Amino acid sequence: MKAAVTGWAWRTPLGVTVEQGVTRLLAGERAARPPEGFAADAYACRLVAPLGVQPTRSREGRFLRRMGRFALEVAREAAEQAGVSGGDRVGLFAGFGGLRAHWEEMMPALEKQAPDGRESWERGLKGLHPFWMLQHLSNNAHALVSVALKARGEGMTFGGANAGAQALASAQRALAAGAVDVAIVLAEDTLLEPEVLVELGASGVANRAGLEALEAPYSARAAGFVPGEAVAAVVLEPLERAGPRTLAWAEAADGADGSRGAPRPETLARVAAGLVTPGVHLIDGAGRADVTFDAAEREVLAKLVPEGACLTSTASSMGQLGASAPVVQLIALASCLRRGVLPPVAGLHEPAPGPLRCIVKSEETVGRQALALSAGAPGLVGALRVEVVFVGTRNK
Repeated sequence: MKAAVTGWAWRTPLGVTVEQGVTRLLAGERAARPPEGFAADAYACRLVAPLGVQPTRSREGRFLRRMGRFALEVAREAAEQAGVSGGDRVGLFAGFGGLRAHWEEMMPALEKQAPDGRESWERGLKGLHPFWMLQHLSNNAHALVSVALKARGEGMTFGGANAGAQALASAQRALAAGAVDVAIVLAEDTLLEPEVLVELGASGVANRAGLEALEAPYSARAAGFVPGEAVAAVVLEPLERAGPRTLAWAEAADGADGSRGAPRPETLARVAAGLVTPGVHLIDGAGRADVTFDAAEREVLAKLVPEGACLTSTASSMGQLGASAPVVQLIALASCLRRGVLPPVAGLHEPAPGPLRCIVKSEETVGRQALALSAGAPGLVGALRVEVVFVGTRNK
């Protein structure tokens, strides 16, 4: 079910534009930094990878929070690049990390409430936005983006840690079945909400070190990942329709095993197996930065790819991006392959022993294909294969 990518845009911790983000990715930069705007010592994890910018003001802000407004921006940019102007055969497929409480508005409304509910309006409820319940809807971005882009075709909203992969896979199926002619895939997620940071810290999967002691995924001393956030959009079309407008080809899959935390490594292998071809010589790993998981991941994936395949991690640069990771990985890997350069595992100085050669410094390549993996709780997997037509200056 391979589809052609004809437009893309993102907001990532490494940059607002694709060009900016990929340049920093290839330079081996890391977006991790101490949090701003809240007390870092209130959370077990001391580092985050935020976007660092705010969305433009728009009338849709009545219903959309910050990440949703970013989603509207990137969807518009991707559609414009692809030359898509909407219609009954244009579908929208959205991936959303999950429902999150809007604490900055809810806490002032609740903190002075009485146990018996007396004078609740005057004690704070009057400060809630009239649309506060509507603002929590998981399909808000889907609805407003579809209106803005006049995307009136079939579509779907997915939720969870691999929602971006689900959205990509569903869009590809819709194209293959002829349900739509064009599929806009949109994914947004932030792991920087207070309740998420508390959960990540309590489960021990987030890094607790300061910036100077931060170890990269696949390091011999890896000790947890950096939570991040991102929004990304791509436009998919059938190969024969896209023609010379094609930026890359992509194919996605998703799966799960019911694990309480990260999926079992064999589940990664099972989901990835259907996407691997002899041309895959680069893997963008799940980047969990857990020594045991990293080692097991390398072992099972090495059995799927040709000997000599190498390993990188966009998560080492951008942090864990939740539901948005697969769409970000698609854009990042395709952009790097188009340049003919492989990105490094940022900050990796001492790779742990094991199969798959870890890339520690950007290097040139003539390879055309890459495999990307993402993982999250509960036992969720996203997999993606990216392929470009040309490599190097011809395809910049």
